[in-house]
Amino acid sequence: MTESWDHLLPSEYCNRVVQSNAYRQYTDDYANAEKIIGFDDNGERCFYYHAFTITEEGFDIDEFPILIDAYYECVVAWRLREGKWVRVKTVSNRLDRCHSRYTTLPAELVDTP
Repeated sequence: MTESWDHLLPSEYCNRVVQSNAYRQYTDDYANAEKIIGFDDNGERCFYYHAFTITEEGFDIDEFPILIDAYYECVVAWRLREGKWVRVKTVSNRLDRCHSRYTTLPAELVDTP
């Protein structure tokens, strides 16, 4: 994750989230996946991030085998002071097209990240 921890956080929640002060990062290069979990001063989870890309086997213009990105998903969630989580999800299932399109769904309040 190259952006700041709150770059997708809707502005109406900025003053209601619990600030993370420690992070654990997990990366799986083989699966093209990353997960980051943030913790507050009490060691409780207050930030969640995961992203992955699914690839498929295909062929280039010269018929050489290649891997083609087929699906992308990114979920970011922040714990609110009142206990709920606000979650934002971005997906794309058009990565193999010339004009890949990413869709960020509206923020939603959930019980778990």
